[in-house]
Amino acid sequence: MSAVHRRTALLLSLGFMTGCASAEDRLSQGVELQAQGRYMEAVYRYADAVEKDPSLAEAQGRLLVAGDSALFQAMDDADAYERRGDPVAAAGRYREIDQMLARIRSVGLRLRPPADYTDIRRGVFDRAIEWQMIEGYEAQDQGRWEDARRSFIGARGDYLPSREQVEESLEAETQLLLAWSHVELEDHRPRAGYAIAQQALEVRQSPAREVVTQVRDLHHRALDMGTVVVAVLPVTASGGVRGYLGPEFEIQLDEDLTRDHWNQPPLFVQVADPLILRQELRGLLRGRVPQSALLVGRALDLIGADVGVMVEVTTLDVVEEDVEYRSRTARTLPQGRGVNRGTVDTVTYQVATGEVSYHVEAVGILVDVEGREIASFTAAAQQGGPFERGEYDGDPESLDLGSIEARLFDPEVQAGERRHIEEALLEELALNIAAGTYETVLAGVR
Repeated sequence: MSAVHRRTALLLSLGFMTGCASAEDRLSQGVELQAQGRYMEAVYRYADAVEKDPSLAEAQGRLLVAGDSALFQAMDDADAYERRGDPVAAAGRYREIDQMLARIRSVGLRLRPPADYTDIRRGVFDRAIEWQMIEGYEAQDQGRWEDARRSFIGARGDYLPSREQVEESLEAETQLLLAWSHVELEDHRPRAGYAIAQQALEVRQSPAREVVTQVRDLHHRALDMGTVVVAVLPVTASGGVRGYLGPEFEIQLDEDLTRDHWNQPPLFVQVADPLILRQELRGLLRGRVPQSALLVGRALDLIGADVGVMVEVTTLDVVEEDVEYRSRTARTLPQGRGVNRGTVDTVTYQVATGEVSYHVEAVGILVDVEGREIASFTAAAQQGGPFERGEYDGDPESLDLGSIEARLFDPEVQAGERRHIEEALLEELALNIAAGTYETVLAGVR
């Protein structure tokens, strides 16, 4: 036999011995548990042993003996639970018996329960289902909505309910959710009432028509009660931000919000028509008249809004990181004409490369019709990208550069690199301003 074959045979032998040792360990654990009267736990250890070594006859025999003891012990426990008025715990013991019997079958053995086992179990399960339904109705009457719902769901859970029992549970849960939604609306919690009514539609895959009608009515009531009309003023920017990014940034930000975000508000938010807003508040546009909470509050009635939102881009940080410099040489262009042309020199300039990062923040302030600042939020955005530019102490136009090198000093090229970053920054900031606005408004709607 070759060395490779001998090594393979040795490994197989060691693997077989390890498997047998593991089966023996499980057998020993089962014996100890059985001696302690923990019969069901012992069954699972014996099943593990048989699974690892099907030839282990002792484990098979002990499994069936322990299983028989575990079955009658669990049935006795279930009887005791029922006498104490706890049919759910009794049904739980029968579920444990079923799982144990399934585990025994999984290793090729079979334990036969008493002839009337199925009928007894069915009776216990029916009483557990009935008990959970009663518990659910009682909890509902007391306004313990979540407890009631858990009971109704549990009634059609683990206890092999009939079709009629499932139907009763589904109907009870649906009616519970509808009643719960009504109460939430009566307590002026429209968002909660809307969400709970929606859940009533999802209890069944195909809800009944009358349920759909009731949910629709509840949704209308909730939206009528809780929708907030928001007037969003044109975005402004502080002097420092406007000086670096230019006035086009805030104009574009305002246009992006109007086009992509203010026209898609979430439930319970309605954005006032921006055209009407701008007509009524012409003096506020672009800072010709300073925006103030008092002035905005006075204007809200003109457009039928509940709150106004002032948004200002307040800070901008531009940071260059990981900057590296490489020296290059170039010849200067001769100056003058004819005999007066200057000399041509060889000079050095630098090429700077690295990453530039933009971080911008905007502050949003919510104002009520009384001109009071009632809430605020901060929205931020951060974008970055690589840059490459030339740096020269003198006039770059005096250098004799090829087209590729000349691009390093071209302001349009540099502006194009920054513009790509600023467009991504603008898109992210618009998204976060809209999200901050909607979240802040909705925080005041229960």
